[in-house]
Amino acid sequence: MSDPQRLAADPGLSVFVTANAGSGKTKTLIDRVARLLLAGAEPETILCVTYTKAAAAEMQRRLFGLLGKWSVLDDERLAKELADLEGDGVYDTSRLSAARALFARALETPGGLKIQTIHAFCEKLLRRFPLEAGVSPGFRVMDDAAAAAVADAARKAVARLALAGHPGVADAYARFSVALDFRAFHAMFAAFETSRSRLKAHLDATGGLEGAITHAWRTCGFSQPVDPESLLTEAANRLDASLLREAAGVLAGGSATDQKNAARLAALAADPSFEAAWEALFTKAGTAATWTGKAAVLKARPHLSEGLIAAQDALLAARETAASAETATDTAYALVLAAAYLAAYEIEKQAVGGLDFADLIEKTRELTADAPQAAWVLYKLDGGVAHMLVDEAQDTAPDQWAIVRALAGEFFSGEGMPTKGGLTRNMFVVGDEKQSIYSFQ
Repeated sequence: MSDPQRLAADPGLSVFVTANAGSGKTKTLIDRVARLLLAGAEPETILCVTYTKAAAAEMQRRLFGLLGKWSVLDDERLAKELADLEGDGVYDTSRLSAARALFARALETPGGLKIQTIHAFCEKLLRRFPLEAGVSPGFRVMDDAAAAAVADAARKAVARLALAGHPGVADAYARFSVALDFRAFHAMFAAFETSRSRLKAHLDATGGLEGAITHAWRTCGFSQPVDPESLLTEAANRLDASLLREAAGVLAGGSATDQKNAARLAALAADPSFEAAWEALFTKAGTAATWTGKAAVLKARPHLSEGLIAAQDALLAARETAASAETATDTAYALVLAAAYLAAYEIEKQAVGGLDFADLIEKTRELTADAPQAAWVLYKLDGGVAHMLVDEAQDTAPDQWAIVRALAGEFFSGEGMPTKGGLTRNMFVVGDEKQSIYSFQ
């Protein structure tokens, strides 16, 4: 039976590998790069994308260590290593010189072997096509500290808008600063920060802030905004006051508990409010009181029990509808703050002339997949990338996959497949879902 690792490292196949931790996924990836080079692939046509700088550095260290070792081994030992690598048993000794030269070829490749993070690749691509991507040719990539400073400045800008009485922002800021504690309030802005791309996409898809707010209300079941409290007040006012008074009169002649319920119903009939109705017809735990159907004095008058139970159902329905309206209201306020934050963040970012990691992914995705000039960019790259290797696939986000798909789109399209040396363009993807760091992706 063939070795699955050796099969996965075959440079002529496109392969998706999933395996447990410690099973040799990274070794298989290194072996595949080495075999691509042995098969004649140009070093500059190989793109290996991993998740972290540390992983990219370790991968490059291991590959260069392997190629460097080959460059100094004697014929017998080198032939054995290459035979083991490719599973041939006997290696063609006429290829030993070419194998020894791989280390020098890799070192002399302009720009070096492309073993890098997805963000580093995106940065290089944007610097190559800044006009097509709509970015400044001299942009700088903000590190975590710079991005945190921009985010802090954006939050302060939103606070200043609220203090200045900006329409919408002031009300939203006031609502959440009271409804949330200090930690939760700042966590909300942290969520805006981590979800900037998705928030922007949602605002764009729904037609801006007003469209997003309308969408929120419709999603919660409303054609237009309503006041949650007014829904509760209307539900209380729709209660049948005459039925409540009649039931109170009947209950007044019953047990001590019946008399307490009678007093509550009488007060509710005289001055209806949702709070009074809830106290009269529901338990402290929030469940419908059972006495409405079980009180002995009401059994002889079933129309009263039925009417009280119907009132309970109506109040429960109103409470659920009001809760939906409350959700829509809070969502609308959150969208107002999110839109203000996004605008402030862009202003602060432009002031320092920077792009953050999310921008690198978004701009590259647009450049390679969405923009009108995407075809031109991919044409210019055609032949530049012929073999893609994706490490840590389980932590590759959808926007990052969109970039990979755009770059590899021609790999599997008829005449686009052959490359120099007779190899076919192909992909190698490796990951383990159980090792996912960012499972939400």
